[in-house]
Amino acid sequence: MNLKTLVVSLAIGTSLAGCDQGASRTPGPTNWVSVPTLPIMQDAIITMAPTFNGQRDVLLSGQICALATGQATQDQVNDQLRKLNIEPTRLPLNSPDSVSLLVNGDRAGQIMSCAAFQATEVLRPVDPQEFMKAAVAVTDAQKPEDKPAHVAVSEQKPEFDGALLARVLPLRIAQARANADVFALIAEQLQRTPGLSVQEYRDKTRELFARLAPAYLERVRLQMPPSNASYQVVQLDKRHLVFGNNVGTRYDFSADNGLVLTQNGQIWYGKGHLLGSIYRLRAAYFPADVAKLLSARRN
Repeated sequence: MNLKTLVVSLAIGTSLAGCDQGASRTPGPTNWVSVPTLPIMQDAIITMAPTFNGQRDVLLSGQICALATGQATQDQVNDQLRKLNIEPTRLPLNSPDSVSLLVNGDRAGQIMSCAAFQATEVLRPVDPQEFMKAAVAVTDAQKPEDKPAHVAVSEQKPEFDGALLARVLPLRIAQARANADVFALIAEQLQRTPGLSVQEYRDKTRELFARLAPAYLERVRLQMPPSNASYQVVQLDKRHLVFGNNVGTRYDFSADNGLVLTQNGQIWYGKGHLLGSIYRLRAAYFPADVAKLLSARRN
């Protein structure tokens, strides 16, 4: 093949490639815009999390999860409820919130509620008090008698519960990874139906997550880091939880920017990423009659 033929061949190939790319970017209706998928999905899942008298309750949600995963029997949960001064026989079998799931044996509802609880645990600020041991008060009788009157005796300060922290950190990573896995699966399904409104995408997300709840709980179990992984907490306060482990995972939650999970420097979840890829939707973001406004000519 001579140089002239080669140049013509390249020109034809470039022209055909341009036609293919143009076809793949066929514009939709004028009221459609590209929107990030992840915030829409997070907003949807948050509304599915269990509440009790309108409030999130980690302890009660944990009991629902114990029932959902088979880690506790109804009798064992009843005993735990009584320790919390809740009489299970007085709880309703049907309620507008999640109270009834503590006693009504609705396994499907318990699984869905537990999955939504775990998925949203990594989307909220952490209260450092959850990881503090109770302080032991120092009574007057225990204070040294030989201290001068002007010398203050310090009270014992609360300390971090290292054992609890060691259990929670791996679970947070597993929950974040499960979010990335299942949210990516849902995002793929949403992208197959372009042109829905943002609210319709939220509704479809809730529907798909409810169906995938058993798979989500299984992903949490499978995504637990190795038992011999070690952790280093970088920041823990009411607005931030930042930590990493020795297998390349970094968990960074802030009240301002949400959760960013990275693996060996690659964003795995957060900032629009799911499993390292950015997902977007072509949504009907404006009313259809916006086309008239765009095409109207100024007098």
